[in-house]
Amino acid sequence: MSNPILRLATALTLSTALLAAIVLPVQAKTLQEALSDGKLTVGIHNRVPWGFRGADGEVTGFHPDLVRAAFAPLGIKEIDFVISDFGALIPGLNANRFDMIASGISITPERCGQVTFSEPDLSVLDGLIVKKGNPKNIHSYADIVADADIKLAGGRGSLNTKNAIDAGVPPGQVLQLTDAQAILAAILSGRADAATISAPSAQSLLTDPNLSGLERAMPFKGLQKPDGTEAAMYTAIAFRTDETDLKDAYNKQLATMMSDGTVKQLMTKYGFTDADTAPAKSTADICAAK
Repeated sequence: MSNPILRLATALTLSTALLAAIVLPVQAKTLQEALSDGKLTVGIHNRVPWGFRGADGEVTGFHPDLVRAAFAPLGIKEIDFVISDFGALIPGLNANRFDMIASGISITPERCGQVTFSEPDLSVLDGLIVKKGNPKNIHSYADIVADADIKLAGGRGSLNTKNAIDAGVPPGQVLQLTDAQAILAAILSGRADAATISAPSAQSLLTDPNLSGLERAMPFKGLQKPDGTEAAMYTAIAFRTDETDLKDAYNKQLATMMSDGTVKQLMTKYGFTDADTAPAKSTADICAAK
């Protein structure tokens, strides 16, 4: 019979090796490596219309299509889209699991300290989904603040949820969930009375023929800024802070696609309107805002 201590030591060695193989981070690409092998890995969070898996199993959405259109002329045509919880996207990017994030992530000063952003592609406002008929008569975050019985659902780590809290909604009234399906289910089940989500996402989700009993709260007033305007979400592609070449190459393509109508075509395809057009505001300006 073999020595039990030896057997245990061997098993531990194999287990340690296996664990190391599992947790070792993927080596993210540089621009030159991506140009060489024509491949990129991109993180998304499976939300319509930003980046999601369609009924046919293929990844689609405004940002995946934008990334494909940007990098195809450079010979980078094999793009692997990896679905992750929204709150895990930035940690995943910085752990080298993705080369970029392309899924409706917005530029904020806080996030600018964690990743580097492309120039903005869209500017969108918050929307609110409620039960049909809007029984709680909610038309602003102020309405939720005024009624402690109203429960608000929102994406964990999303700017929409942050806007609601910044507008005065107590965190105890906010049910933070991982994805759009969980958010919609919370309203339908009565766990929440409303859900904060970007206006384009709200509009797209409600076009699902299999979804009934919900509607957008119209009109809806989101977080009000000191200058009297409504807080907007400026979306962009996020990159690792140490890979500026990849970001610069994308920005160059983005500028071309904005001028040749490609961005406009994708906006129309996914239900965005002229009101969602990115303003003449740079990422540097948005990152520096307080």
